[in-house]
Amino acid sequence: MKIPILHLEEGYHHFEDYIKKGSLHFYRDEIYPDDINVKVEVNKFAKNISCKAEISTRMHLTCDRCLAEFDENILEMFDILFHIGQDELNIDEENVVALLPDQKEIDLTSYIQETLILSIPMKILCRADCKGICPNCGADLNKEECRCIDKPMDSRWEDLKKLRK
Repeated sequence: MKIPILHLEEGYHHFEDYIKKGSLHFYRDEIYPDDINVKVEVNKFAKNISCKAEISTRMHLTCDRCLAEFDENILEMFDILFHIGQDELNIDEENVVALLPDQKEIDLTSYIQETLILSIPMKILCRADCKGICPNCGADLNKEECRCIDKPMDSRWEDLKKLRK
């Protein structure tokens, strides 16, 4: 998504765009099966342009415990401050990007990609209390009981089992 800034007047401006599914081309693109809605509020003041972006779409995920597929709607946001010119900027923030004085537009694509990648959970669960799959019989423990006849015993307990007899 590109925001034109060459003749942008001071004040607040609103932009909205849909990014076609699969057009961002990052390593987990298949997680986002729908178009991505991006709303950006731009505030131009002096030599600065503040961008507040809101990204909404649907994620298609596979549970790490039970392998069930499910969908989840997401709403993510990010803020970035762009500074026009090469002069010193006295702000301690990390999210400040310097722009050339003759730059015509701001490309937010890489920031959108980064936000979408970071919104993917490290541990994907269909629900917090997911029981997963039995490693022996393959039963989905969320839907059915374990079908194992003899529960496998940890080999470290074999000597104690002998004492019982």
